[in-house]
Amino acid sequence: MHATGSVLVLLLVSALPQTKATSSSPADLIGTWRGTSICTDRAVVPACADETAVYDFTPGSKPGTVHWVADKVVNGQRVSMGESDLTYDTAEACWKAEVKGPRATSVWCLTIDGAHLTGTARLLPGNQTFRKLDLRRQ
Repeated sequence: MHATGSVLVLLLVSALPQTKATSSSPADLIGTWRGTSICTDRAVVPACADETAVYDFTPGSKPGTVHWVADKVVNGQRVSMGESDLTYDTAEACWKAEVKGPRATSVWCLTIDGAHLTGTARLLPGNQTFRKLDLRRQ
């Protein structure tokens, strides 16, 4: 290839949209993660409170699933927020769970990039994002 052709290929490749590295392998999610769970829309969920979160992920009971135990830290102690099973949603490129509570249903979408977990929680049926997650593997 000529030098001009190499430069053209390099320019074309660098112009491609950059996608965030995400993991759909259950093994990459397994473990304990700690970080923040921040409220983004208190008008939609007035009782929402910013939290330090600790999440434990273990293999799920069905192939391709992961079991999620979610805790928040209050006065230095872990307090249970609940448990759910996650499956990988290829359309949204995230680990996803629908959580039904006594007053509302929410959809949680978690993305793994190495030792970094980010995510959102959306309130159904309106799909308003009310929480953002940012955790690191412990």
